[in-house]
Parts: sequence; structure tokens; C-alpha cells
Amino acid sequence: MRLTREQMAEKYPDQWLGISNIQYKDNDGITIESADVIYTNKTRDELLELQINSDNIIGWYTTEDNLHLGLV
Repeated sequence: MRLTREQMAEKYPDQWLGISNIQYKDNDGITIESADVIYTNKTRDELLELQINSDNIIGWYTTEDNLHLGLV
């Protein structure tokens, strides 16, 4: 399901999400505008493993605007 950053934060407060097909503000590659939510209820470590073993999954914590560069 595709959601804006604000919708993700509202629907899944203080959670790690696995997101894909990310649209960035001004194509800056950092500030998320919207994305497809692929995984919910996963830990940061679980998402990191999924990110390493699958393509196009990024872990994002919903209370922050930007991606953690260490997880990209």
C-alpha cells in the first residue's frame, strides 16, 4: 500500500517499516515523500536482514523524515 511519509507516521507510529518504490522530495535521495509499505511489525535487525537479502527494501523508522544512511 502506497502512503505518504505523514500517513506512514500516523498509521504506524514509532515503528520500523520496510518500504520500497520510494519517491523523494526534490529527488534528493534522502527526504521521503511517499513509498510502498511492504513490511510492518519488524525489528530494525529483521529489516536489515531483509534489505540485505532482497532487492529494493529499505528500513525506515516512522518518527523521522530521512533515511538512516547506515541502513541504505
